[in-house]
Amino acid sequence: MKKIIAAFMMLGVIFIMNDAQAQQNNTKSTWLWHTHTITDEQTIQFLIEKEVTTVYLQIDPEIPNDMYAAFINRMREANIEVQALDGGSYWNTANFDALWAWISQYHQEYPASKFTAVHLDVEPYLSALWEQNRNLAVSQYQELIQHALYKVRCTELRLEADIPFWYDEVLYYNQFGEGNLAEWMIANTDGVSIMAYRNTVAALKSITKNEMSYAKKYQTPVVMGVETMPFPYEPYITFADEGEIQMNQVLDQVASHYAKNRYFSGVGIHYVQSWQGLRE
Repeated sequence: MKKIIAAFMMLGVIFIMNDAQAQQNNTKSTWLWHTHTITDEQTIQFLIEKEVTTVYLQIDPEIPNDMYAAFINRMREANIEVQALDGGSYWNTANFDALWAWISQYHQEYPASKFTAVHLDVEPYLSALWEQNRNLAVSQYQELIQHALYKVRCTELRLEADIPFWYDEVLYYNQFGEGNLAEWMIANTDGVSIMAYRNTVAALKSITKNEMSYAKKYQTPVVMGVETMPFPYEPYITFADEGEIQMNQVLDQVASHYAKNRYFSGVGIHYVQSWQGLRE
């Protein structure tokens, strides 16, 4: 009887922990591509004033490690987590290993100023292989993610990734089984940021409907990412013309819509420098 009670208590603790993690749906993340600006006070104050909770920081090995440590410490003081961001259209396991070696070395040097996650922005659909042999491009991409997940899971870090909203239309049938790429990514990472680049509530809800369902299924936190860069010929994918006030109104409505989805983690705004130039 005691064993049964203990088992139920343990299940309760696990549920509470998972529920607490899932309920953190107030994420407000952003991508910081210009790594050199981590010493810029204006950039730092912008992140704080905009109440950003998570920064995806592009890793540049040319930047001295002490600058990363100082930035992470400033962000921590403001309750902002910093994830190590990198990727590319032609990335493979060797590329990841180079990033992982840098992170490992940095963490050894500055154990009190660690990144909280590895954040991959790998876009195989921009490579020539995607057009030449899509099946191979997809399977190589999956190999990369599995390799990265194995490496990261051996530490206290998480593995997160950016995915376009249309990955649910990319099918695979290979050594990883069969299905669509969006579901596979959500099942095989600790979190995803959907590049849901649309500027209306209806469009954002429509194009991410499947991903939100997968988030529930695999209990994986999902961030809804929107764009602020100008796209003169495709204005519907960005808030460059609408401005920040309307963007915030749309994001608030999206967050309200997904309030009952415990794995809707929050919103992401791409990216710091274009966001800074966004009109009100």
